[in-house]
Amino acid sequence: AINVGMPYVATCSFDTAGRTMMGLKPDGLAAVFAGLSVQPIAMGANCGVGASDILVTAIEMAATATTVGVPIVAKGNCGIPRFEGIEIKYSGTPELMSRYADLAINAGVRIVGGCCGTSPEHLAAMRLAIDNHKAGPVPTIESIIQDIGPLTNKPPTDNDPNHRKSRRNNSQ
Repeated sequence: AINVGMPYVATCSFDTAGRTMMGLKPDGLAAVFAGLSVQPIAMGANCGVGASDILVTAIEMAATATTVGVPIVAKGNCGIPRFEGIEIKYSGTPELMSRYADLAINAGVRIVGGCCGTSPEHLAAMRLAIDNHKAGPVPTIESIIQDIGPLTNKPPTDNDPNHRKSRRNNSQ
């Protein structure tokens, strides 16, 4: 997009260790984009391991997003996938995704969406939550867990790019 002068939105997916496949944690993303010749028009997270985790990711991103000065995007999965017979079902209900949308706005997210497993019913509930949103405090990890459920992963404690490398070496 940069090479052809096209505006772009940059999102990353964070795994069960709370990092991208390259080992970057959410609060390191702004520094990566700040070094580019053309900034994204928005940055954020998509997919991942569920609504609770993507909210923590969004909070971490929002804390450093002023470096780039662009809106934050969150497009969380509708829960965790599981097989039921030959179908894949997601654990997130429309009510859960409604609460996720409300908390995402309080976390500083300006573009809220859903990813894997998100149905028209989920989107309708999210839209209703956005339309009726009343500002609240930035959610904490504790309030996220209380409102929409446990985290799949623990938030990372540092942004060491060798984290994945050392984790791989430890498994050998």
